[in-house]
Amino acid sequence: MTKDTFIRSAVVAALALLWASPGTAQTPGSSPAPGAGTAQPKFPATSFLAPTKATWESTRTLVLGIADSVPEDKYDFKPTPAVRTFREILIHLIGENYTFFSRVSGDNLGSNARFDTLKSRAEIMKALRESYDYGARVWEGLTEEKALEMVPGRGGQHVQRWAAILGVIQDNMNHYGNLVVYLRLNGIVPPRSASRN
Repeated sequence: MTKDTFIRSAVVAALALLWASPGTAQTPGSSPAPGAGTAQPKFPATSFLAPTKATWESTRTLVLGIADSVPEDKYDFKPTPAVRTFREILIHLIGENYTFFSRVSGDNLGSNARFDTLKSRAEIMKALRESYDYGARVWEGLTEEKALEMVPGRGGQHVQRWAAILGVIQDNMNHYGNLVVYLRLNGIVPPRSASRN
């Protein structure tokens, strides 16, 4: 595959994901799908933030669904010694949700080391949901104007404030992929696949 073909394929896949996300399928005045959040996006359909928020909501739903599927006796599973356990991936996602969304909000939340003491499934699931709730509160305060402000990013570069949302979506989906494989290796069908059977 040539580099141009790969790039073209990646762009088409990204656009398809954004187009097919659940939030964009809604029409004004329609009810959200069962299990979806009750808040309607405040961004007009023409806003660059509308498909981004819909993709974030879809990502949140996928990760929470798969995290709910992991029984506590599998929390220390990892397919090879060099990779994270279920528990470590979920704790990582908690911290990253706060890290990325605090870049959007400008909040100083301190070190993610505070999550390293989480052990039980109940503690981890509570903290994971709270991290997504924090992200939802950041979305509530976001406007297009604020999203386009330049802020410090990783490595000292300046980026648009909303770039951190793209980072958190990417990080969540990378680890969602890990968790799908982990579930399959343990004979568990991921919720998204189970609903199609």
